Amino acid sequence: MSLPKVLLMLLVWLLYSVVAYKGCIEECCTSWTGDATTETVTDSTDVQPPSAPTRYAMDSGWDNPEIFTNDGYENLKDRVLAGQTDDNILQITGFYYENEAKPDSLDNLGFARAEEIRKLFPDIPDDRVRFRARLIDEGDDTRTGFFNAGAFDWIEPEKQDEAPELVELEDRTIIRFPTNSTTRIADPAVDEYLDKLAERVKTSGEKITITGHADNTGSDTLNLRLSLKRAERVRDILLDKGVSRDLISVDHKGESQPVASNNTEAGRQENRRAEVRLIKQ
Repeated sequence: MSLPKVLLMLLVWLLYSVVAYKGCIEECCTSWTGDATTETVTDSTDVQPPSAPTRYAMDSGWDNPEIFTNDGYENLKDRVLAGQTDDNILQITGFYYENEAKPDSLDNLGFARAEEIRKLFPDIPDDRVRFRARLIDEGDDTRTGFFNAGAFDWIEPEKQDEAPELVELEDRTIIRFPTNSTTRIADPAVDEYLDKLAERVKTSGEKITITGHADNTGSDTLNLRLSLKRAERVRDILLDKGVSRDLISVDHKGESQPVASNNTEAGRQENRRAEVRLIKQ
């Protein structure tokens, strides 16, 4: 074979190799930057859209007394109004958290939220509404999300100034005390509750927290001492019933966490209390 033919065949082979290599690059390889041929591979399971905050029929936000109404509010309002009779009293309880800023004119944001909720029921006369506040445990997203703003109860008029000695709520039990006293009000219901509580924790090993409270009658120092003595009194009863001291913790708040207005005797009676909470395992 002559030299020119050899050179020609070599040139053709080189051209073919270049074209084939370029085609392979364009067809088979993935580019991370560039034009429309760029392909980016991601694991779709790693990318989750942000979840929307949970909303309630009637909710509020951290350090904010404003009340927001959402889906379900009209149904809630209808159910509240369905309980109205000719003379019963609507008790509005505003929820709040211990570390929220205290409003200038009220004891806590619970009362402020209760007053805002009251505006949603303009047809109920003022003399048939009373306000309460309830301290709620803070959750992981409480400060960044929304939370249930409050609750409602209808109170019979003849009982509106009565504060029962024992009140069992969903997350705590309240035991009330007379004025300037660290001796609980004698009530068979209180004895029965403490008996059952003692038997339960002796078996389960669950822990109990007892927090004492006072009204605003007297000095801050006196009320702190009274609230501590009230909590210790309930603790001592449980110790006498055989509960281990290791299962009971005691705290006291003085007059700093009222659940009712201290402007009336009925409200002050509600504030003289010990709150018992069971820490479930």
